[in-house]
Amino acid sequence: MPFPSVPGPRPAPQPVPPRLEPPRPEEVHVLLLGLDGLAAGLAVLLLRCGVLGLNVNDGSPVAAADLDTGVYRRADLGRPRDEVLRRRLRALDPRCVPVSAPELFPGALLPGTVVVRSTEHPLAGGGGALWTEPALDPRHPLVSLHHADGALLRWPTVPWAHRPCPDCLRATLGAREPDPVPRGPGAVLTGWARPAHAEAVAGGLAVEVLAVALDTLWGDALRGAGVPAEPRGTPEGTDGGWPHARLLAPPWPGAEALLELDRSRCLCGLGQA
Repeated sequence: MPFPSVPGPRPAPQPVPPRLEPPRPEEVHVLLLGLDGLAAGLAVLLLRCGVLGLNVNDGSPVAAADLDTGVYRRADLGRPRDEVLRRRLRALDPRCVPVSAPELFPGALLPGTVVVRSTEHPLAGGGGALWTEPALDPRHPLVSLHHADGALLRWPTVPWAHRPCPDCLRATLGAREPDPVPRGPGAVLTGWARPAHAEAVAGGLAVEVLAVALDTLWGDALRGAGVPAEPRGTPEGTDGGWPHARLLAPPWPGAEALLELDRSRCLCGLGQA
């Protein structure tokens, strides 16, 4: 009776060849949570840049404050933001079929995924309750935007697991020096320039989102390739990352203040890991 053949040694796993061709914007998937005027303007700019995978979520009604970037119109007032934005995106590019379903957003194992969260943040009031948020892959990079007192707080890009809670934001914003109240021509210019400021900020954010997505699509190949990347790190900046949030306010688009992050008053960094 012949003996069964003994299988030979397994071949060594072959290394994954580096990506040679550049990624395409169609490979980027962006989940937007919160669709105020700035976030809606960001979605339109991403579409114009070639990003077709847009998942837009916010059923609250369009308000007058949402009209700054021109995506929403006066006829849209009172209608659900996500419904209006989906219709606008499809009209701009029929190839785009936006959805409003966070549960359909791909996991972080698929390169090119970015989450954008835009929220209205009350400066006053206590309580550390988290916003109602979907269950997402904790590794998704998060571009976190928070509107407070007429300004925009841009939290540094962190994984979804380390997203800031209201107490983190309140502590970080509360530690800043109060800005002088604009008077006379300064107050008039601030009011006049608000739509222009919102559009300029949306343009800068679109580039940041694309850079974050590109880093996950082609990260190793970008090292030393002359592509500027947003510095990122842990929320506390302990790994040499970016330990500051940026505060942007009209009228000047390029003007911003850097704020030290303060996560000492809550345990959200541990509780959300």
